[in-house]
Amino acid sequence: MSGARRNVNRTAGYLCRILALLAATLAASGAFAQASSERPVRIVVGYAPGGPADALARISAEILAQGLGQRVIVENRPGAGGSIAAGLVAKAPADGNTLLLSATADMINSIINRDVQYDIETSFAPIALVASAPNVLVVHPSVPAASVRELIEYAKAHPGELSYGSAGYGTVSHLAGATLALGSGVEMVHVPYKGTAAAQIDVIAGRLQFMFDAIGGALPNARVGKVKALAVTSPARWPSAPELPTMAESGFPGFDMTAWFGLLAPAGTPAESVERISRVVLKGVQTAEAHKQIGAIGGEPGRMTPAEFARHIRAENARWRKLFSDGRLKVEP
Repeated sequence: MSGARRNVNRTAGYLCRILALLAATLAASGAFAQASSERPVRIVVGYAPGGPADALARISAEILAQGLGQRVIVENRPGAGGSIAAGLVAKAPADGNTLLLSATADMINSIINRDVQYDIETSFAPIALVASAPNVLVVHPSVPAASVRELIEYAKAHPGELSYGSAGYGTVSHLAGATLALGSGVEMVHVPYKGTAAAQIDVIAGRLQFMFDAIGGALPNARVGKVKALAVTSPARWPSAPELPTMAESGFPGFDMTAWFGLLAPAGTPAESVERISRVVLKGVQTAEAHKQIGAIGGEPGRMTPAEFARHIRAENARWRKLFSDGRLKVEP
């Protein structure tokens, strides 16, 4: 065999080995990508099943499963007003596979609680606002009050005897009750729970006199006489309950306790991953089915992009910090 032919054969051998190595590398990469796409996305929610946050987490999971083509699971980690779940997600790998269904309480906890393991503005990458909704002030039918003013008059005649429930310390339902007590100058007893549903049960049973309940549970219960609805906590009357006055109309000017719920990822999550998830969520919440599901809990679907949601969080954070700055509103256990 001539030297030229040996060189050709040697070169062909090298090329075959290189192509085989390249094929193996591509196969491994494909297998890795397939394995990665098969990893479930986890949405962590800081409240027990049955409340609005849990419902919105499950609506989001359904939207993401269809839009991303991945399995999506909801993991409930209730306790500490949602801060346990928020702290867990803040420390999770920033790979887009662990998300937080965040509520207003997560921001409030980062203001009032020095022990939380996150900062609402720096520990997360905002993805999308899923929904917003007010609470409704409801009282047990045995309470002789058909308006907020009548409730305050009754509370003044029975100082320290009225108890109100909440979804936990630092939640909107708690702060609404604390603001009502502060604004009226009446002593009221706060009873925290690990979610809205448990507090709702005790109001219906008469073990609590009132609460600021999530609108999706408050309205159906009021319409069948289990509770009496007195007012909404939004700054304007809410579309699904236009007959109810606002707290501002009821003698508490500036009262705005509208709760928001959104998806956050750990800080450092790649922007392309954040944008991809956001597009799927924002498209999903505008479908007729999502409108129906979100409307069933009294909410309005969100429309904010990641940048818009980040600005919203900053503005809300500043508003709540100002609310606590004078030290009059205290929410510690």
